Amino acid sequence: MIKVNMVVFSYFPADTRVLREAQALGRAGIAVDVICLKDKKETEVERFGNITAYRIMKGTAAKENVFKYFILSSLFGLLAFFKLIRLSFKNKYSLIQAHNMPDFLVFVGLFHKFAGIPIILDLHDLTVELFISKCKDKNIIVLLPLVRFLEGISCKFADVLITTSSGFRDSLIERGVPPEKITLVLNSADNHVFELPHKRTWKKIETGPALLYHGTVAKRFGLHIAIDAVAELREKMPETKLCIYGKYDPSYKAELQAQIKAKGLENNVTIGGFLGLSEIIEVINRSDFGVVPYLSDPFMNLALSTKIFEYVSMRMPVVASRLQSITSIFDDRSIMYFEPGNPNDLSKKIIEMCGNPEESRKYSEYASQAYSNISWPVMSERYIKTVNGLISGNAL
Repeated sequence: MIKVNMVVFSYFPADTRVLREAQALGRAGIAVDVICLKDKKETEVERFGNITAYRIMKGTAAKENVFKYFILSSLFGLLAFFKLIRLSFKNKYSLIQAHNMPDFLVFVGLFHKFAGIPIILDLHDLTVELFISKCKDKNIIVLLPLVRFLEGISCKFADVLITTSSGFRDSLIERGVPPEKITLVLNSADNHVFELPHKRTWKKIETGPALLYHGTVAKRFGLHIAIDAVAELREKMPETKLCIYGKYDPSYKAELQAQIKAKGLENNVTIGGFLGLSEIIEVINRSDFGVVPYLSDPFMNLALSTKIFEYVSMRMPVVASRLQSITSIFDDRSIMYFEPGNPNDLSKKIIEMCGNPEESRKYSEYASQAYSNISWPVMSERYIKTVNGLISGNAL
């Protein structure tokens, strides 16, 4: 059987992009080994059919501290390098795929590259733009040339780059990466999970909508804007609820909690934890609208929202910041857009949706039509084609 090795400085199967791609390979008859982080309750080795996770290092919340993140990710990369060599003595890998961040994880496959085994670098995010977004007005912005350098040599080392938005692809091309080296595989929702039968009730909402956000919770995702909007909505719709679930930047979570307390929104806003896929489906089913309040900055203007794809797949109407990354896929008939960073405009758009259920239904239908062209069956086929094209000369 053909075998592929993936390396990711994250958890498996919690990292949904890695999981989707590994499962796509598995359904295509390709076995996958994943070298990843270990959560407290997880075993060092765990098998999921023909996917095996090798957890080599305990995870830690280090993303807010750039220096700590660099040290820990470098340590992980070193451990992954030797783990991959040991695994390679018993497994003949036909391809190595590194998932960023960090970009330099691609060098885990250094010896395999010399042996002629193809290397993929899967750029979940662009490190340069993300670094700029996270490090505004901070002294560590002086590290930007180093970040650019590491991204550049990592992209040159890989045989193929996979990335998650057309904006990311365009930025890489502007930085000198040959277009033919880049494959666009969007973070579409897994149709095996999110396209379950569901009938949504379309009715006028008078006392308050159930709003949902799930995913990464950091300042650039604009949840403070959504909370301000809830404060305004509560004046007209006292039963408005906003549920937030995900993985938090600790300092931003504290900001949100303080904001909720200061505005007396304890009964209107819930700060929840990370949800598994089945739990996400449950909360989508009982929510009225998905809220995507991203701020406008160099990174968020390029990044695509996975949660929008999941909401659209479940036929839930979405209210989102008007950003080029989103409007490039979903037009004004598909998503109710509001001005980024404007809680008053967000609350107005939500009120409009509450009062017009037929319009909400049309939004969900148009969004579903637009999404059909970039759904996971389409993206997974493109991904498998890319992998098969690389390993054709290395298959067992």
